[in-house]
Amino acid sequence: MNVIMVMSDSFRRDHIGALGNKWIRTPALDRFAGQATDFPRFRMGSYATIPQRTDLFTGKFSYADRPWAPLKATDVVLAELLQAGGVETYLSGDTPHIFKMGLTFMRGFTGYHWSRGSEGDIWWTDQYAEDGYQPPTGKGRVRRAGDLYRRIWVQGQRRVKELDWTTPQTFQAAIEWLTRNWRRQSFFLYIDTFDPHEPWDPPDWARDLYDPSFTGRPYAWAEYGAASQYGRRELRHLQALYAGECTVVDRWFGRLVDTVDLLGLGDRTMIIFLSDHGHYLGYPNDGKQVGKFPGYRRSDGKAVFDGADVFMPLLDSVSNPPLLVRLPGQKRARRCGELVQPVDLFPTVLEAFGVKGPADVHGQSLMPLLEGRRQPLRREAVTAAHGSFAQNCDRRWLYGVWNQALPPRLFDRVADPDQRHDLIRQEREVGRRLHRRLLSQMRAIGSPDDWLAQLDASAGLVK
Repeated sequence: MNVIMVMSDSFRRDHIGALGNKWIRTPALDRFAGQATDFPRFRMGSYATIPQRTDLFTGKFSYADRPWAPLKATDVVLAELLQAGGVETYLSGDTPHIFKMGLTFMRGFTGYHWSRGSEGDIWWTDQYAEDGYQPPTGKGRVRRAGDLYRRIWVQGQRRVKELDWTTPQTFQAAIEWLTRNWRRQSFFLYIDTFDPHEPWDPPDWARDLYDPSFTGRPYAWAEYGAASQYGRRELRHLQALYAGECTVVDRWFGRLVDTVDLLGLGDRTMIIFLSDHGHYLGYPNDGKQVGKFPGYRRSDGKAVFDGADVFMPLLDSVSNPPLLVRLPGQKRARRCGELVQPVDLFPTVLEAFGVKGPADVHGQSLMPLLEGRRQPLRREAVTAAHGSFAQNCDRRWLYGVWNQALPPRLFDRVADPDQRHDLIRQEREVGRRLHRRLLSQMRAIGSPDDWLAQLDASAGLVK
């Protein structure tokens, strides 16, 4: 038995053709979805990048006891359990945070590959290229302005052939490892690619698929906040850049799956494709926002924590990322409507290998669901950031509250799929019920009392 897990950072569920998008080009994921189980109610757990991976690696919601932080020495980690159980483990990634934070996220992997240069991972400087730098043009804001953004742009000038980009490098390293290790009795291959996370700088061909006529200098690392801070032309180009990165991920994911099938591993390999969250891009279901933070912002559109007078929970375009799982030998698409979260993949992978895990995890194995059996998992899914916001989602409602003096929000996801209409005042009893359930679940896993009290105080602002 083998398991290959692919984490694609910030990949929106609605940017996969087979899941409903009519214009995006994702032929490999479309083909994979036709052979896999889709979990349309997959919800984030701990927000954001590192907390989500902590949930994934430990099977526990990390929002209860830590912010964005390295793994703890006391954490029981998935790859360590697998290695102790005789499974070969390997990590290929370009998400810089998992390598930079005390190297803790490589624990348990026999080997690893790090493709350098994503986000603010500056591994190359070039004075000659710096002399030719010009800032973005048009209406908009850059999130990482000044010297850092300039250095990111300069580093990008080294990219000519496609394998100069980190996503192709990450998948190619995984493919090469696979061709050298495919005859092992069992292996766990974990791939963590940072695209389509910003800065959005795909190869020219991918950009031109969606916006070939753009002539300006793009806001490839767009400031978070109201979408109105960008001109319509600039916003359309940001959407094109993001779509281009999704297509690049798709292209290389397809090469990986083709390699699995070429080597005859399809009948004994589970393949998992997921993302940690999506990204707002100013679409109708994005709450008029760009970015991926909850709606902490001022009325003028600037994303801030201190001084915010607008709060909105993470809407579905961010908090409902894709999860597709292909079992060994699976040839047909399936759809599972249960509410599942990243913590559930920890016991799922362990069960696939027949490795025993700790009894105190928060997740439940998805293997019964993947095999077509009915197994209710949870009534609601909680998403939270330690000491900050928390939200609760069931099959119909999305409720969110922040630990600052702003009222909570409530959306009917069935009647209002784009979540445009806050119903907290019209549906107070629904809000109260979800709030009670939210605090109950947070308390059960050890969330601090002072944080819960702050959330309770904010909820009390609705009269």
